[in-house]
Amino acid sequence: MRPRIDLDGVALCDERDPHMVVAIFRYRTTEGLVLLVPESADELVPWSEVRATTLDLKSGTLAVELEPAYVGARNWLRGATRLTGRWTDRVLLRKVP
Repeated sequence: MRPRIDLDGVALCDERDPHMVVAIFRYRTTEGLVLLVPESADELVPWSEVRATTLDLKSGTLAVELEPAYVGARNWLRGATRLTGRWTDRVLLRKVP
């Protein structure tokens, strides 16, 4: 089985408070990002409300920066404009001798 970058389930925390999970990354669509609000439901964040996203393959980090006006209108974001998380590889590759 070939490994894939699987971001579904990455916990996204407020960058200012790395111990506070704000949302869980689910997937991307042509309309925007789908995030799971803990103990709630999936939320579609339209691309127009996403300032930037970063996926760092070396460190395994994902960052999502949102428009301040969007954040201010959504209580579930708790004021977090930049969400960050790390993904864990589910497949361990071994070097073939």
